[in-house]
Formats: sequence, C-alpha cells, structure tokens
Amino acid sequence: MKQKPPPSVWASMALMGQLGFIIAVPIALLAIGGNYLDGVVHTAHLFVLLGLLLGLISGIYGAYRLLTHTRLL
Repeated sequence: MKQKPPPSVWASMALMGQLGFIIAVPIALLAIGGNYLDGVVHTAHLFVLLGLLLGLISGIYGAYRLLTHTRLL
C-alpha cells in the first residue's frame, strides 16, 4: 500500500491556526456572555465560570472533529 506524503509546512501551520480559533473563540464568546449574564442577574462569577466550562468543552469537541476530519487522530 502506498504511503501518503507528509503535509507541507504551510498546511501544518494552517491547521494550527484553525485549532487556535476553534478552541479560543467559543471560550471567549461564552465567557463574555457569562459576564454579561452575571451583570444582569447580579451573581458573583457563576455564569462566567459556566461559560468558560462550556466554551472549553465545545472547543475541545471542535478540535477533535477537526483533527478526525483531517485524519490526524
């Protein structure tokens, strides 16, 4: 069976950039939304922590899907 050649440097850098966005954007957006909800409801960082947790979970899931789609995992 013929082996696939390794990806180029640019393809690897593009994948790392995608991973950064896929992980960072949900965490930031849900944390900002949680901060807003904390201000509206007057709670002490409850929704910020919940947003961070949900953002982390969704970021990891998105990264997993990206890496399995590119067949790296």
